[in-house]
Amino acid sequence: MTKAKNSDISTDMKKLKKVLKLIPENKQAIAQSLYKELVFMQNTLVVLKKQVEEEGPTAMFKQGKQEFLREHPALKGYNTTIQRFSLLYKQLTDLLPKDTGTGNKDPLIEFVKS
Repeated sequence: MTKAKNSDISTDMKKLKKVLKLIPENKQAIAQSLYKELVFMQNTLVVLKKQVEEEGPTAMFKQGKQEFLREHPALKGYNTTIQRFSLLYKQLTDLLPKDTGTGNKDPLIEFVKS
């Protein structure tokens, strides 16, 4: 991996780390665990994506005398990992306190209610 990619990952994760401070104290252990997994998964996604970009989305597979084209194993891993990454990200954001709606009220909604 290049330094630029590492710094991008670091920047994204730093932004997410700031959001973790909004999570209630009793849920911090869960949040930290999810955060660590997300960091690992993001690093893995970068590696898999680079491999697919370099080698293409398909690969030749040979089994005995048969040889055929199939989905690249790195692409399959990427697709699975990105799906799990999204699920973990949602779990983490679900730990954030719910917005009570007292701050920003939509004027149109308020008008319709009255």
